[in-house]
Amino acid sequence: MTASQTTVPLGFTLKIAARCNLNCSYCYVYNKGDTSWRSRPKVMPDQVFSATIERIQRHCARSRQPVAHITFHGGEPCLVGPDHLAQWCREAHACLDGLATVKFTIQTNGTLLDRHWVRVFKDFAVEVGVSMDGPKEIHDQYRVDHSGRGSFDQVRRALQLLKDNEITYGVLCVIPLGTDGLVVHRSLLDLGVTWINYLLPQFTHDTIEPILAQYGPTPCADFLLPILDEWWSSNPMEVRIRLFWDIAWLI
Repeated sequence: MTASQTTVPLGFTLKIAARCNLNCSYCYVYNKGDTSWRSRPKVMPDQVFSATIERIQRHCARSRQPVAHITFHGGEPCLVGPDHLAQWCREAHACLDGLATVKFTIQTNGTLLDRHWVRVFKDFAVEVGVSMDGPKEIHDQYRVDHSGRGSFDQVRRALQLLKDNEITYGVLCVIPLGTDGLVVHRSLLDLGVTWINYLLPQFTHDTIEPILAQYGPTPCADFLLPILDEWWSSNPMEVRIRLFWDIAWLI
């Protein structure tokens, strides 16, 4: 298959912030034993971003990729501030326009979103992924700030802000083991979410045994299968669940 025949956009994930204003208990960056983030700059230096965009430009010129999909990640990427992100988006367009179509996505916990962020998202057609783990009583067990306070109310406000301003958005939910999948899923639908990605919590061969002892041999399947049954028997085109869509494409 040649580059011109490729339909999947070329994707680049940039971790633009090495800190987070939340302290989620399951976080693979901050609560799984790796402390290398402490020695990294809090925000990606401008020269690193510029060098990255130049590399993307060279790659697109050589491969003839028609689309460059740039995802801003963290930590919490909104810690860089809306003006700084707008500056980077303008730079990316200046470097890549005429060579490849630039598409932006940001993955955020949603707690810092306000009208200034909405303006940037609109100006640069940024699609937004927001982390939310279900209803308040479940979400606030895991997604807390550094003082132990839950973030559900802030995230719900962020989702409403995005919806009111017609920003394209979806929700990323880390599977809360031992909970009723339908309760979690329906709570997201009640908030008007139509794009959901369920993520498997990160465990290794060395750490999975206590989890299986507590939740049984198939905790993720126990969570997901009732959602799959309900989703598939309703109208799966109305709500996109990325995990299920990805599997369906393979069938």
